[in-house]
Amino acid sequence: MVRRGEFLLDQDEEVQSDLYDFTMEGSDGQYRLTWPSLHITCDVERMRESTDHDVKADLNFTSERPTSAGHLRHGRILVTSPTAKKSMAKLLEDRDSQVDWDAVMEQVCKTIIADYRKGSPEVMLTGDMDVIAQSKWLIEPILQEYNPTMIFGPGSSGKSWLGQYLAVLVDAGISHGGLTVEPANTLVLDWETSQDELGARITMLRKGMGLEGKSGVWYKAMSQGLASDLETVRKIVLNRNISFIVLDSLGSASAGEPESAEVVLRLFSSLRSLKVTSLCIDHTNKEGTLFGSVYKFNSARQIFEIKKDQKPGEDKLVFGLFHKKANNSKLIKDIGFQLDFSQEGQVTVARQDVRDTDLSHHQSVPDRILNAFRQNRGDGKMTVDDVTEEIWAEDKPVSKEVVRTAMSRLFNQGVLMKRPEDRDNDGKQQYALPVRRSWEEPVASEGGDSWKIV
Repeated sequence: MVRRGEFLLDQDEEVQSDLYDFTMEGSDGQYRLTWPSLHITCDVERMRESTDHDVKADLNFTSERPTSAGHLRHGRILVTSPTAKKSMAKLLEDRDSQVDWDAVMEQVCKTIIADYRKGSPEVMLTGDMDVIAQSKWLIEPILQEYNPTMIFGPGSSGKSWLGQYLAVLVDAGISHGGLTVEPANTLVLDWETSQDELGARITMLRKGMGLEGKSGVWYKAMSQGLASDLETVRKIVLNRNISFIVLDSLGSASAGEPESAEVVLRLFSSLRSLKVTSLCIDHTNKEGTLFGSVYKFNSARQIFEIKKDQKPGEDKLVFGLFHKKANNSKLIKDIGFQLDFSQEGQVTVARQDVRDTDLSHHQSVPDRILNAFRQNRGDGKMTVDDVTEEIWAEDKPVSKEVVRTAMSRLFNQGVLMKRPEDRDNDGKQQYALPVRRSWEEPVASEGGDSWKIV
């Protein structure tokens, strides 16, 4: 966001006042003030307020003026101190005496302190908002604008490839693989790999999509936690006009015990202060669930679990995204993708229906039941016992009682049918898909336990 300001000087000429009009970008202690008519810029970093309300900040002045082009002065000063402001103004005057540096310093210090201390202003919620217009997506249906999305799964499950694929799509501004994409400047914060490895993957993905020219994806190798390196990242966001960030991975970005609520909340608070859309890649624990504090689950607005299917020696990787949480939308159907590495130097990505893969047993019980009926090559009729046997999997076992309850719900919603005369040889009730009706997909509600035909 760009804010405009003016500062009336003691001089009588109105032209002089216009000369000192300025704009300010940034927030939360990281700012850039620009005087278009003076051709000078001040970058503000590392603002801190002490317990006695003194505020310090790093100021870096640069110039595009013919008499003083380039770097002018840099220093950390007490911006609440008149003496410190006067001293910095005198140093700047030594570099370019044609600018009223006292006025400029007063503009800088007064404006940044006011913004730094004000926080978020109070607003009235009138109840007449255009809800549809506000429900914006950067990548529909995965990434909502200005919200964090988390994707978690075990190692080598395709998490990083997915993050890099989404980064390429957003950077190029193209819709692909059944995803609707808006363009945005993109930054990858990497704690896991290296610039060369990520650069190679971006190249392979772009070739697989037939993209020509150069990528505009920005990259930063990270060694500290996000909160510790926040000012550096915020400066990149400001300088490069970044709107989308990929964090790989969340555990390293936290730089602390993942079970600690304080550590996790500090991370998400830092992320929120950047005011960008973000994709947070995370790992599972040894039990196969989301690793660390429950505040991870609470802080992310959208959460997907990723599962892969890849046989030894295969040059294709199939993975599925299973929606676990949605704050501002309904839970969506499972999404599948296939990565093909068969052609040297490139990777192709294609949408894959999860129900047609070996990942189908990871789907919800109602989905697994309907998959069984869809794949039934007999007369289409199955009992609860038949379905239980059909969908049972060693790593995803399901009891007959659970199947019976789910099939009853599907019957009540018209997804399955049964007739009194439909019995097997043992007299057990048989179910089937509705006659003369195409097989339709159930979709979980936000609560995750109800189903409807769409």
